[in-house]
Amino acid sequence: MRVRTLVYPAKMTDSNTQLSVMAPVGAALLGLRVGDSIHWELPGGVATHLEVLELEYQPEAAGDYLL
Repeated sequence: MRVRTLVYPAKMTDSNTQLSVMAPVGAALLGLRVGDSIHWELPGGVATHLEVLELEYQPEAAGDYLL
């Protein structure tokens, strides 16, 4: 299992732990809820399964609208 944080491109500091919301896979994950999943094709045509297991922080739910 790998944990990733979705971030705005300007906040990207570590590609091993973060995904840009502007990257195709980052955009595909936006709006998913805990338990939702998608099938994604990696470079080279390898298919993978991505599932949202937990949302550690959701700015809107925390009232943080000024990112």
